Amino acid sequence: MAIKTTFMDKLYADLKNYGDLKLNTPFSKLTTFAVGGPAQYLVNVTDSTKLVDLLNYLNGEGVNYFIIGGGSNLLMPDAGIEGVTIKLQTPKIELFGNTIVAEAGTQLGAVVNLAFKSSLAGLEWAVGIPGTVGGAVRGNAGAMGLDIARSISKVEIWRDGEMVEIQNPDCKFGYRESLFKFNKDVVLRAWFELQPGDKTEIMGRAQDYMKHRTGRYPHFPSAGSFFKNIKMTKWPGDIKELPELFQQRGTVPVGWVMEQLNLKGLAIGGAKISDEHGNFIVNFNEAKQTDVLKIMEIMKEKAYDKFKVELEPEVEIVEKINI
Repeated sequence: MAIKTTFMDKLYADLKNYGDLKLNTPFSKLTTFAVGGPAQYLVNVTDSTKLVDLLNYLNGEGVNYFIIGGGSNLLMPDAGIEGVTIKLQTPKIELFGNTIVAEAGTQLGAVVNLAFKSSLAGLEWAVGIPGTVGGAVRGNAGAMGLDIARSISKVEIWRDGEMVEIQNPDCKFGYRESLFKFNKDVVLRAWFELQPGDKTEIMGRAQDYMKHRTGRYPHFPSAGSFFKNIKMTKWPGDIKELPELFQQRGTVPVGWVMEQLNLKGLAIGGAKISDEHGNFIVNFNEAKQTDVLKIMEIMKEKAYDKFKVELEPEVEIVEKINI
Protein backbone atom coordinates (compact mmCIF):
# COMPACT_ATOMS: atom_id res chain seq x y z
CA MET A 1 0.00 0.00 0.00
CA ALA A 2 2.85 2.42 0.76
CA ILE A 3 4.39 1.77 -2.63
CA LYS A 4 1.04 2.41 -4.30
CA THR A 5 0.56 5.63 -2.37
CA THR A 6 4.05 6.84 -3.22
CA PHE A 7 3.49 6.16 -6.91
CA MET A 8 0.15 7.97 -6.90
CA ASP A 9 1.72 10.96 -5.19
CA LYS A 10 4.42 11.09 -7.86
CA LEU A 11 1.84 10.72 -10.63
CA TYR A 12 -0.22 13.55 -9.20
CA ALA A 13 2.82 15.83 -9.09
CA ASP A 14 3.99 14.89 -12.58
CA LEU A 15 0.61 15.34 -14.29
CA LYS A 16 0.59 19.02 -13.36
CA ASN A 17 3.40 19.55 -15.87
CA TYR A 18 1.15 18.76 -18.84
CA GLY A 19 -2.04 20.70 -18.21
CA ASP A 20 -4.70 21.77 -15.78
CA LEU A 21 -5.21 18.87 -13.36
CA LYS A 22 -8.49 18.15 -11.59
CA LEU A 23 -9.45 15.32 -9.26
CA ASN A 24 -12.58 13.17 -9.36
CA THR A 25 -14.47 15.13 -11.98
CA PRO A 26 -17.78 13.39 -12.85
CA PHE A 27 -18.06 12.21 -16.45
CA SER A 28 -21.67 13.31 -16.20
CA LYS A 29 -20.25 16.84 -16.57
CA LEU A 30 -17.89 15.90 -19.40
CA THR A 31 -20.21 14.09 -21.83
CA THR A 32 -23.32 15.03 -23.79
CA PHE A 33 -25.04 11.96 -22.30
CA ALA A 34 -24.48 13.38 -18.78
CA VAL A 35 -23.79 9.85 -17.51
CA GLY A 36 -20.83 8.48 -15.59
CA GLY A 37 -18.88 8.48 -12.35
CA PRO A 38 -15.64 10.32 -11.56
CA ALA A 39 -12.46 10.64 -13.58
CA GLN A 40 -9.79 10.10 -10.92
CA TYR A 41 -7.23 12.35 -12.61
CA LEU A 42 -8.47 14.68 -15.34
CA VAL A 43 -5.79 16.54 -17.30
CA ASN A 44 -7.05 19.32 -19.56
CA VAL A 45 -4.45 19.63 -22.32
CA THR A 46 -4.48 22.72 -24.54
CA ASP A 47 -1.17 22.27 -26.38
CA SER A 48 -0.37 19.46 -28.83
CA THR A 49 3.28 19.38 -27.84
CA LYS A 50 2.34 18.81 -24.21
CA LEU A 51 -0.17 16.19 -25.33
CA VAL A 52 2.59 14.22 -27.02
CA ASP A 53 4.84 14.63 -24.00
CA LEU A 54 2.05 13.42 -21.71
CA LEU A 55 1.36 10.37 -23.88
CA ASN A 56 5.05 9.51 -23.88
CA TYR A 57 5.21 9.91 -20.10
CA LEU A 58 2.18 7.73 -19.42
CA ASN A 59 3.35 5.14 -21.91
CA GLY A 60 6.76 5.01 -20.23
CA GLU A 61 5.23 4.70 -16.77
CA GLY A 62 2.80 2.01 -17.89
CA VAL A 63 -0.21 4.05 -16.75
CA ASN A 64 -3.56 3.43 -18.40
CA TYR A 65 -5.29 6.48 -19.80
CA PHE A 66 -8.51 7.45 -21.50
CA ILE A 67 -8.90 10.28 -24.00
CA ILE A 68 -12.00 12.41 -24.30
CA GLY A 69 -12.77 15.28 -26.64
CA GLY A 70 -16.25 16.77 -26.80
CA GLY A 71 -17.72 13.72 -25.10
CA SER A 72 -20.53 13.48 -27.68
CA ASN A 73 -20.42 9.77 -28.50
CA LEU A 74 -19.66 8.16 -25.15
CA LEU A 75 -21.50 6.17 -22.50
CA MET A 76 -19.28 6.22 -19.43
CA PRO A 77 -19.34 3.76 -16.50
CA ASP A 78 -21.21 4.52 -13.30
CA ALA A 79 -18.07 3.69 -11.32
CA GLY A 80 -15.99 6.20 -13.28
CA ILE A 81 -12.41 5.60 -14.37
CA GLU A 82 -9.29 5.16 -12.28
CA GLY A 83 -6.03 6.53 -13.56
CA VAL A 84 -5.68 9.35 -16.07
CA THR A 85 -8.28 10.90 -18.33
CA ILE A 86 -6.95 13.31 -20.94
CA LYS A 87 -9.37 15.95 -22.16
CA LEU A 88 -8.27 17.38 -25.49
CA GLN A 89 -8.69 21.12 -25.77
CA THR A 90 -6.22 21.82 -28.55
CA PRO A 91 -8.19 24.33 -30.66
CA LYS A 92 -5.66 25.38 -33.31
CA ILE A 93 -7.13 25.68 -36.80
CA GLU A 94 -5.54 27.07 -39.98
CA LEU A 95 -6.53 27.62 -43.60
CA PHE A 96 -4.16 26.94 -46.52
CA GLY A 97 -5.93 27.53 -49.81
CA ASN A 98 -8.69 24.90 -49.98
CA THR A 99 -7.24 22.94 -47.06
CA ILE A 100 -8.22 23.34 -43.42
CA VAL A 101 -5.76 21.92 -40.90
CA ALA A 102 -7.28 21.40 -37.47
CA GLU A 103 -5.89 19.93 -34.27
CA ALA A 104 -7.75 17.08 -32.60
CA GLY A 105 -9.24 19.21 -29.84
CA THR A 106 -10.82 21.67 -32.28
CA GLN A 107 -14.60 21.65 -32.31
CA LEU A 108 -15.90 20.19 -35.58
CA GLY A 109 -18.25 23.15 -35.72
CA ALA A 110 -15.27 25.50 -35.96
CA VAL A 111 -14.02 23.63 -39.04
CA VAL A 112 -17.49 23.80 -40.60
CA ASN A 113 -17.78 27.53 -39.88
CA LEU A 114 -14.35 28.27 -41.37
CA ALA A 115 -15.30 26.30 -44.47
CA PHE A 116 -18.50 28.33 -44.88
CA LYS A 117 -16.67 31.61 -44.30
CA SER A 118 -14.08 30.63 -46.91
CA SER A 119 -16.67 29.45 -49.48
CA LEU A 120 -15.45 25.88 -49.29
CA ALA A 121 -17.84 23.01 -49.92
CA GLY A 122 -17.83 19.47 -48.59
CA LEU A 123 -18.89 19.78 -44.96
CA GLU A 124 -22.42 21.14 -45.27
CA TRP A 125 -23.84 17.89 -43.90
CA ALA A 126 -21.84 18.37 -40.67
CA VAL A 127 -23.54 21.59 -39.62
CA GLY A 128 -24.80 21.27 -36.07
CA ILE A 129 -22.95 18.02 -35.32
CA PRO A 130 -21.19 18.21 -31.92
CA GLY A 131 -17.78 16.88 -30.93
CA THR A 132 -14.16 17.46 -31.80
CA VAL A 133 -12.07 16.78 -34.88
CA GLY A 134 -10.25 13.92 -33.16
CA GLY A 135 -13.48 12.17 -32.25
CA ALA A 136 -14.99 12.80 -35.68
CA VAL A 137 -11.97 11.27 -37.42
CA ARG A 138 -11.76 8.32 -35.04
CA GLY A 139 -15.44 7.47 -35.47
CA ASN A 140 -15.72 8.66 -39.08
CA ALA A 141 -18.62 10.89 -38.10
CA GLY A 142 -21.32 11.26 -40.67
CA ALA A 143 -24.90 12.12 -41.53
CA MET A 144 -27.24 12.10 -44.50
CA GLY A 145 -25.23 9.35 -46.18
CA LEU A 146 -22.01 11.39 -46.02
CA ASP A 147 -19.01 11.25 -43.68
CA ILE A 148 -15.72 12.81 -42.62
CA ALA A 149 -13.65 10.33 -44.63
CA ARG A 150 -14.74 12.02 -47.86
CA SER A 151 -12.95 15.24 -46.85
CA ILE A 152 -9.84 13.96 -45.07
CA SER A 153 -6.59 13.83 -47.07
CA LYS A 154 -4.26 12.85 -44.21
CA VAL A 155 -4.03 12.61 -40.44
CA GLU A 156 -1.18 13.09 -37.99
CA ILE A 157 -1.17 10.60 -35.13
CA TRP A 158 0.82 9.63 -32.06
CA ARG A 159 1.87 6.00 -32.33
CA ASP A 160 4.15 4.24 -29.85
CA GLY A 161 6.09 7.39 -28.99
CA GLU A 162 6.32 8.75 -32.53
CA MET A 163 4.38 11.35 -34.51
CA VAL A 164 3.35 9.88 -37.85
CA GLU A 165 1.42 11.26 -40.83
CA ILE A 166 -0.78 8.75 -42.61
CA GLN A 167 -2.80 9.19 -45.79
CA ASN A 168 -6.55 8.69 -46.08
CA PRO A 169 -6.46 5.09 -47.42
CA ASP A 170 -4.25 4.00 -44.51
CA CYS A 171 -6.84 5.29 -42.01
CA LYS A 172 -9.10 2.39 -43.05
CA PHE A 173 -12.25 4.42 -42.77
CA GLY A 174 -15.49 2.47 -42.64
CA TYR A 175 -19.05 3.14 -41.61
CA ARG A 176 -18.65 5.05 -38.31
CA GLU A 177 -15.20 3.64 -37.74
CA SER A 178 -11.52 3.89 -38.62
CA LEU A 179 -8.23 2.22 -37.83
CA PHE A 180 -7.97 4.39 -34.73
CA LYS A 181 -10.93 2.67 -33.07
CA PHE A 182 -9.03 -0.59 -32.97
CA ASN A 183 -5.55 0.40 -31.85
CA LYS A 184 -3.85 2.84 -29.49
CA ASP A 185 -3.08 5.53 -32.07
CA VAL A 186 -4.07 9.02 -30.95
CA VAL A 187 -5.22 11.53 -33.56
CA LEU A 188 -3.31 14.82 -33.24
CA ARG A 189 -4.54 16.80 -36.27
CA ALA A 190 -6.31 16.34 -39.59
CA TRP A 191 -6.20 17.86 -43.06
CA PHE A 192 -9.57 18.63 -44.68
CA GLU A 193 -9.38 18.94 -48.47
CA LEU A 194 -12.44 20.92 -49.59
CA GLN A 195 -13.75 22.34 -52.85
CA PRO A 196 -14.25 26.01 -53.69
CA GLY A 197 -17.89 26.89 -54.25
CA ASP A 198 -20.55 29.56 -54.17
CA LYS A 199 -21.16 30.70 -50.58
CA THR A 200 -24.89 31.18 -51.10
CA GLU A 201 -25.28 27.66 -52.48
CA ILE A 202 -23.14 26.20 -49.70
CA MET A 203 -25.19 27.91 -47.01
CA GLY A 204 -28.40 26.85 -48.74
CA ARG A 205 -27.39 23.19 -48.59
CA ALA A 206 -26.37 23.56 -44.95
CA GLN A 207 -29.76 25.08 -44.11
CA ASP A 208 -31.52 22.19 -45.84
CA TYR A 209 -29.61 19.74 -43.66
CA MET A 210 -30.51 21.71 -40.55
CA LYS A 211 -34.21 21.73 -41.51
CA HIS A 212 -34.08 17.95 -41.79
CA ARG A 213 -32.80 17.73 -38.20
CA THR A 214 -35.09 20.36 -36.68
CA GLY A 215 -37.71 18.81 -34.44
CA ARG A 216 -36.22 15.33 -34.71
CA TYR A 217 -33.34 15.64 -32.26
CA PRO A 218 -34.30 15.35 -28.58
CA HIS A 219 -33.74 18.08 -26.02
CA PHE A 220 -32.65 15.73 -23.23
CA PRO A 221 -28.96 14.77 -22.91
CA SER A 222 -27.90 11.94 -25.25
CA ALA A 223 -24.94 10.58 -27.16
CA GLY A 224 -26.55 11.04 -30.55
CA SER A 225 -27.60 8.06 -32.66
CA PHE A 226 -27.13 5.05 -30.41
CA PHE A 227 -26.89 2.34 -33.08
CA LYS A 228 -25.30 2.28 -36.49
CA ASN A 229 -27.84 2.37 -39.27
CA ILE A 230 -28.25 -0.97 -41.04
CA LYS A 231 -26.49 -1.45 -44.35
CA MET A 232 -28.87 -2.45 -47.10
CA THR A 233 -26.69 -5.47 -47.86
CA LYS A 234 -27.41 -6.76 -44.34
CA TRP A 235 -31.16 -6.26 -44.47
CA PRO A 236 -32.73 -9.74 -44.52
CA GLY A 237 -36.09 -8.68 -45.90
CA ASP A 238 -37.21 -7.51 -49.35
CA ILE A 239 -35.53 -4.15 -49.88
CA LYS A 240 -38.17 -3.22 -52.45
CA GLU A 241 -40.63 -2.89 -49.58
CA LEU A 242 -38.47 -0.23 -47.93
CA PRO A 243 -38.86 3.53 -48.54
CA GLU A 244 -37.07 4.72 -51.67
CA LEU A 245 -34.90 7.13 -49.66
CA PHE A 246 -33.41 4.20 -47.73
CA GLN A 247 -32.59 2.45 -50.98
CA GLN A 248 -30.93 5.59 -52.33
CA ARG A 249 -28.75 5.99 -49.23
CA GLY A 250 -28.02 2.29 -48.90
CA THR A 251 -28.99 2.07 -45.23
CA VAL A 252 -32.06 1.42 -43.13
CA PRO A 253 -32.32 3.94 -40.25
CA VAL A 254 -32.56 2.35 -36.83
CA GLY A 255 -34.92 5.15 -35.82
CA TRP A 256 -37.39 3.86 -38.40
CA VAL A 257 -36.96 0.31 -37.10
CA MET A 258 -37.83 1.46 -33.58
CA GLU A 259 -40.93 3.21 -34.90
CA GLN A 260 -42.10 -0.06 -36.47
CA LEU A 261 -41.60 -1.71 -33.07
CA ASN A 262 -43.47 1.06 -31.23
CA LEU A 263 -40.58 1.41 -28.79
CA LYS A 264 -40.29 5.20 -28.72
CA GLY A 265 -40.82 6.42 -25.18
CA LEU A 266 -39.76 3.15 -23.51
CA ALA A 267 -38.18 4.11 -20.15
CA ILE A 268 -36.02 2.31 -17.59
CA GLY A 269 -34.74 4.22 -14.60
CA GLY A 270 -33.66 7.66 -15.76
CA ALA A 271 -33.18 6.67 -19.42
CA LYS A 272 -35.64 6.24 -22.26
CA ILE A 273 -35.92 5.95 -26.02
CA SER A 274 -36.57 9.45 -27.27
CA ASP A 275 -40.11 10.44 -28.22
CA GLU A 276 -38.67 12.44 -31.13
CA HIS A 277 -36.16 9.97 -32.59
CA GLY A 278 -36.20 6.20 -32.14
CA ASN A 279 -32.41 5.82 -32.38
CA PHE A 280 -31.72 8.20 -29.49
CA ILE A 281 -31.58 6.98 -25.92
CA VAL A 282 -31.90 10.03 -23.70
CA ASN A 283 -31.07 10.83 -20.10
CA PHE A 284 -34.24 12.43 -18.78
CA ASN A 285 -33.69 11.90 -15.06
CA GLU A 286 -30.12 11.26 -13.86
CA ALA A 287 -29.76 8.02 -15.81
CA LYS A 288 -27.14 5.43 -15.01
CA GLN A 289 -25.12 3.47 -17.53
CA THR A 290 -26.98 0.36 -16.35
CA ASP A 291 -30.33 1.98 -17.28
CA VAL A 292 -29.09 2.72 -20.78
CA LEU A 293 -27.65 -0.75 -21.28
CA LYS A 294 -30.94 -2.39 -20.30
CA ILE A 295 -32.78 -0.33 -22.91
CA MET A 296 -30.07 -1.13 -25.45
CA GLU A 297 -30.59 -4.85 -24.95
CA ILE A 298 -34.35 -4.55 -25.39
CA MET A 299 -33.87 -2.62 -28.64
CA LYS A 300 -31.46 -5.26 -29.95
CA GLU A 301 -33.72 -8.15 -28.95
CA LYS A 302 -36.90 -6.65 -30.43
CA ALA A 303 -35.17 -5.68 -33.69
CA TYR A 304 -33.84 -9.19 -34.13
CA ASP A 305 -37.14 -10.86 -33.24
CA LYS A 306 -39.12 -8.90 -35.83
CA PHE A 307 -36.61 -8.11 -38.58
CA LYS A 308 -33.78 -10.61 -37.94
CA VAL A 309 -31.25 -7.76 -37.91
CA GLU A 310 -28.41 -7.42 -35.41
CA LEU A 311 -27.98 -3.87 -34.20
CA GLU A 312 -24.45 -2.60 -33.57
CA PRO A 313 -23.86 0.31 -31.16
CA GLU A 314 -22.44 3.48 -32.67
CA VAL A 315 -21.94 4.96 -29.22
CA GLU A 316 -18.73 3.87 -27.50
CA ILE A 317 -19.65 2.01 -24.33
CA VAL A 318 -16.79 2.42 -21.88
CA GLU A 319 -16.22 -0.08 -19.09
CA LYS A 320 -14.33 0.57 -15.87
CA ILE A 321 -10.62 1.21 -16.45
CA ASN A 322 -8.07 0.65 -13.70
CA ILE A 323 -4.76 2.44 -13.39
